Amino acid sequence: MIKLLASFTLASLMLAALIPTVQAAPPNSYQTRYLDIPVQETGVVDVVADGDTFRFIEDGTSEYVTVRLLGVNTPEIRGFNNVHRDTDMCGGAEATDVLKSVLRPGSRVQLRSLSKESENRGRIQRYAFAWNPLTEQYDIDVQAIIAQSGLAMWFTIKYESSLSYQYRVMIAQTQIDKKGIWNPKYCGPLEQPDANISVIVNWDAEGNDNANINGEFIVVRNYGKQDVDLTGWLLRDSSLTSWFYFPGGSVLAPNDFRVVHAGVGVNGTPRPRDLYMNSETALFPNIAPKLFLGDGAYLLDRNTAMRSYYEYPCVLDCSDPLQGVLQITKVNAVSTAKSMAARANQEYIKIKNEGLAPALLDGYYLRRGVSTYPFLVNSVIKPGKTLTVRIGKGTPTISTQYWGRDSTLLRDRGDRVALISNRNVTISAKAWGQR
Repeated sequence: MIKLLASFTLASLMLAALIPTVQAAPPNSYQTRYLDIPVQETGVVDVVADGDTFRFIEDGTSEYVTVRLLGVNTPEIRGFNNVHRDTDMCGGAEATDVLKSVLRPGSRVQLRSLSKESENRGRIQRYAFAWNPLTEQYDIDVQAIIAQSGLAMWFTIKYESSLSYQYRVMIAQTQIDKKGIWNPKYCGPLEQPDANISVIVNWDAEGNDNANINGEFIVVRNYGKQDVDLTGWLLRDSSLTSWFYFPGGSVLAPNDFRVVHAGVGVNGTPRPRDLYMNSETALFPNIAPKLFLGDGAYLLDRNTAMRSYYEYPCVLDCSDPLQGVLQITKVNAVSTAKSMAARANQEYIKIKNEGLAPALLDGYYLRRGVSTYPFLVNSVIKPGKTLTVRIGKGTPTISTQYWGRDSTLLRDRGDRVALISNRNVTISAKAWGQR
């Protein structure tokens, strides 16, 4: 396994934390300084447990508490507070060494969070800022060091997302640079090195996500030219709660796919390609207007090398090959039928493929207000062809799908419908009247 460079010293880590990374300009609602986050505790480091967890002793006390860093999530290591591993995952030991370099036993650190009550699995959840002897301030951003090391996934929670944007951007840059775990070869010789697998998340289930957990799903597709055996490969999100290992016989032929639902079910039903993570709660948070929320799905092989991943929302390199190709060409919002079911199906949206190649819609969806429609898995619009989505219910065909509503959705006098990519980027939109 390739190790971190020996010259990756504490001084260089401190410098990296103080020099801003080149970033996309954040939306105004995400511009938050660490100084705007309340200080909850100040004290000293007891011992580092892994790349995102350490023990802490608050000033005036003698007992330690366990701190789980917000914003970053490093590969698991065996031992301390670990529910999944009896061996280290790829990158876990190196991430632990990075955290040990900046949080040495006895060194001073300040913990910040919006709520003092933030905790999970017996660990308080905090942003950590280490004491900087050069400035004599608690201004060494520990999360930034981990995020820029190439050894972390993104981690955010609804009520502690204030600094999530900046760490998401830092991690996205390491992904573009294929640094650390984002380069599969980091973990040594690859299992099935020619495998070309994509991972896409449908994170917004119809209705209340917790009432429709299986409406959250991950599409895993083989884009390569050879069969890929996923038996024993791990599919996970950023949490420790629902890890899914592909069962025996999970062989994907070229362009074959599996749909891994978040909730409970029997593998292979009701469709042969359906699989289940068996979570009893929704896993993937929806994007919120004023909070930088999101998540990711990560596919690791049996050696825990990162083979594919998907994170949302997109922050860097957000272009999409279907921009300028797929167009919403017509929306009919007027319905005059007598029955509500018939009126719902009089409302429709037409999408045309104006490109030269088939357009696969895995992960794409339509949005009107807070209502969304994810296209059926494996939906394809051929060049020059049109797909019609009717608002009501019906049996889908190659040219027509159904939103599934019992009543109308589109306002006659003014509304807007958008076609959104699998990275939450608007591909096409159509508005009419006064909304």
